[in-house]
Amino acid sequence: MPDLVLAAGGAWPLAWCVSVLFAAYALRGATGFGAGVVAIPLLLFVLPLPVVIPLVTATGMLASLGQSVREFRRVNWAGIRRLVVPTLAGVALGLWLFTALDAQLLLKACAGFIIGYALWSLGPARAPRAPGGWLAALAGALGGLVATLFGGMAGPFYVVYLNALELDKARFRATVSVVLFLLAAVRMTGYGGLGLYDARVLALLAVSLPVMVVAMLAGDHWHRRLDEARFRRVVSALMALSGLALLFK
Repeated sequence: MPDLVLAAGGAWPLAWCVSVLFAAYALRGATGFGAGVVAIPLLLFVLPLPVVIPLVTATGMLASLGQSVREFRRVNWAGIRRLVVPTLAGVALGLWLFTALDAQLLLKACAGFIIGYALWSLGPARAPRAPGGWLAALAGALGGLVATLFGGMAGPFYVVYLNALELDKARFRATVSVVLFLLAAVRMTGYGGLGLYDARVLALLAVSLPVMVVAMLAGDHWHRRLDEARFRRVVSALMALSGLALLFK
């Protein structure tokens, strides 16, 4: 326990991390995605970006793995195959930029992206009706780039493409879970190569995993009672405020 407190920077920052991760993965359990949009901006108030990104990537990968295994037979593999090459290209570019850019600049860029994403989320949903190859290429490249640079928040890019495939609810949930799992696995490999999974990140990951499991179970229990549209508006507004605060951090 003292090692965990030290890794988080103190008892209160550790309590903040646990609370944020519980809220983020309760949302993930209830809606199927969205943990990163809650966890990343809030964790950045107490942890540096090079710690938050590999931490959220690892927890997100394990959350996606559980959902993928459970819904494996419903996955639309044809839709996923179109995303592979552009996603790998986006991840490669993201890893290069992550090492080339100043950490403070990345933090400001992350804050700007959070604000932009929050404002987009507050607007009406917009999804193309016909998914051409260009849409898969764009969704994959942007999703891989954004997720690698900022540790997550790539879900909307893939959701736009998968919505255009007109999958039913069960196949959509299964397919997006596999997409996010594969993306996180590739990113984890890249982050590992950069040496980001140090003792501090591993210590925080050890305490995060049981929190994630309990939160996912709670979110699954709350799924039927959730007013999803209203909840997403609240989350988007909180993200915009968090992004503004991060700009002046």
